[in-house]
Amino acid sequence: MASSDTSSRRQLPVVSFFALVFAWSWVWWWMAATIGVAVTEPPGLLLYLLGVFGPFVGAAWVVHHGGSGYRREFLRRIWDPRGLATRWWLALLAVAAGPAALAAVGTSVMGRAGASPGLSAGAVAALAGPALVAGLVEEPGWRGAVSDAWQARTRPVFAATGIGALWSLWHLPLSFFEGSYYYELEFASERFWLTHLMLVPLGILLVWLVNGSGGRILLAVLAHAGFNVAIGLAPNGIARDVLVFLALTAATSAIIIMTRGRLCFLGPARGLMPD
Repeated sequence: MASSDTSSRRQLPVVSFFALVFAWSWVWWWMAATIGVAVTEPPGLLLYLLGVFGPFVGAAWVVHHGGSGYRREFLRRIWDPRGLATRWWLALLAVAAGPAALAAVGTSVMGRAGASPGLSAGAVAALAGPALVAGLVEEPGWRGAVSDAWQARTRPVFAATGIGALWSLWHLPLSFFEGSYYYELEFASERFWLTHLMLVPLGILLVWLVNGSGGRILLAVLAHAGFNVAIGLAPNGIARDVLVFLALTAATSAIIIMTRGRLCFLGPARGLMPD
């Protein structure tokens, strides 16, 4: 009986996190899609922003129900880069900018480069603000709280894959929310599938970054933001998406093989659940 209770307590953060995230975000996003407002309109923008906070709400629940030591350490992991080895800064740069850079070169060589805002201070600034906000409100949940909880009870590669798949599914209502990036892809199109599929290997790489850097969620925040900026600067189109997906899949496969599926995971976070 005690073993069953312990197992249930270990599962509770994972199940509760996803229940809260999907309930919170999908209520606002499906509401926007149903009433037909666009992200570019004030009511639509408000509903969009409310939905974006779903992972933050889920993370707050898990962290609140963790031990006091876990709560303190969790906050430190979001902002503190001190003592981080150079190799993990380089890994961050590779995950954030590598796939988009390879896609930009590849599409240029193939003569299939699409429209691009170009690499300029104005273009970077326009993309950086929303990208950083997305990283800050999402990653403490996806690669922080629920990653801690799920990796503690199963093989890290399985947990990271599950989180990536559910992260992809979480975006689904945006395909029907006019003005959003996913809406522009057109539901069930080739680019729709590629974009959703690439989130799975990207999510695994983000978990690897956090694990390898000693649990620093900060790296996932910056990599998430950097990836969004890099993709926004690269030539737009299906050729880019195919190359980004292939680059992410190749990199993820290599990391899984090199770490034997552990993704540099060192063990469960201390004090995840109350004593």
